Amino acid sequence: MQQQLFLYKKSPISYYRFGKGKKVLVAFHGYNQTGNDFGYFEDVLEDYFTIIAIDFFWHGKSEWREEMDFTESDMKEIVLEIAKQEHLVARKFSVCSFSMGARMARALVRKFPDRIEYLILLSPPTFGFNRFLNFTTGNYFGLRIFRYFVNHHQVLLNWVKFLNRIKILNRSVYLFSSKFIGQPKRLEKVYKTWYSQRKLRTNFNMFFRLIEEHSINVILVVGNNDYITPPQKMIAYIRKLSNRQIFIVRKKHELATPETKQIFLNLFSLK
Repeated sequence: MQQQLFLYKKSPISYYRFGKGKKVLVAFHGYNQTGNDFGYFEDVLEDYFTIIAIDFFWHGKSEWREEMDFTESDMKEIVLEIAKQEHLVARKFSVCSFSMGARMARALVRKFPDRIEYLILLSPPTFGFNRFLNFTTGNYFGLRIFRYFVNHHQVLLNWVKFLNRIKILNRSVYLFSSKFIGQPKRLEKVYKTWYSQRKLRTNFNMFFRLIEEHSINVILVVGNNDYITPPQKMIAYIRKLSNRQIFIVRKKHELATPETKQIFLNLFSLK
């Protein structure tokens, strides 16, 4: 499937369309990926869903060129306009996200709670990471520190090495972080990506009450070897919901795995 483009105000938005199913699924990728990564699941989802996988800003060809911050209302309008461009009409639709994409998925659920059928979370970020992201991009002090480290990436790299040496960061998180910190262009991309998400904040207690109120079906897929976003606390939270399915598979922090594909096949196969 080729990349599609949509112009929202002054900002180009790129996305991919997969499948031919009657149900609609809006998908959000993880950091340094694009919507095209969801093409891995096309063969098991194509009969059930039509998938719109949106590239977040600074990924694919998507860029945020507006003077104002990106908000949940912008997220809602972008999805509505893409649906119109693709001639998709559906009263109910579903949302899927991997890792960083959960922030956009939650924003969309908050704007369309009565229209969401499934919320599928693949290796979502930890609650601690969300608090960290809110701090680094949500106030003047945190933002100054973040910007300083972007401009002095070697200082940040030395700090991460120190945290690993004293066992605060495990080896997996250290290697994952170093891959981006060691390359200034990638670190700048992290900054721009996180900054553009800074208004998409979640009060998780209110969010889970919203899910319960609207009887949204939640599917959580996590890896028992995921040291980037350890799933234990998220599993405990999701277990409190009435309409939920939890799958713990033997994988790390990965989107495209045979285990996840098999789960989708079992859940959404029309055969």
